[in-house]
Amino acid sequence: MMQRQITHPPGTFSACACCKKEPRHIQASGRTSREAVFSSFGDRHQLETACGRRTGWHATLGEAEKAWGELGATLPLPLPAMRSTNVRPLRVRSPR
Repeated sequence: MMQRQITHPPGTFSACACCKKEPRHIQASGRTSREAVFSSFGDRHQLETACGRRTGWHATLGEAEKAWGELGATLPLPLPAMRSTNVRPLRVRSPR
């Protein structure tokens, strides 16, 4: 089985409550040594952190994300940062 890590922008996945870090997205193709030689498998996806929490292998990234949320003990996604506006008060005429 060939595995590779796929990078995503920060804040894509919920952080782990144990290590406070976002999981890595691992994509695998091929078969494991425990699977039948002549069976065909597509790409599989897994989310895992350095502390050892991980989901199983799933057919889509969406399924892996759902399983990550079902593991529990994940921190909520951070709120998007508020953009500062470029609003300035109108000029007021000074009395003469």
